Amino acid sequence: MSKVLFWVVIILAVLLVSRLLARQAVRRRADAPRRQRRGAPPARPQAMVQCAHCGVHLPATDAVKSQGRNWCSPEHARLGPR
Repeated sequence: MSKVLFWVVIILAVLLVSRLLARQAVRRRADAPRRQRRGAPPARPQAMVQCAHCGVHLPATDAVKSQGRNWCSPEHARLGPR
């Protein structure tokens, strides 16, 4: 009887350790950014500009450039600065 109890305790300990290791691996994967897991290089920082009308900040590549200023949309470029 003691041998059976010994093996039951051993099996339960192995199952507990394997479950803890699996949870730890899932947490580690969840913490890593998705882009880096897929092998894509991390995004580079972009220059930010401010809309002359509403003041919102946006990437310089998305800004509408008109009259020597940056705008978030053609509508704000049409309305002019505040």
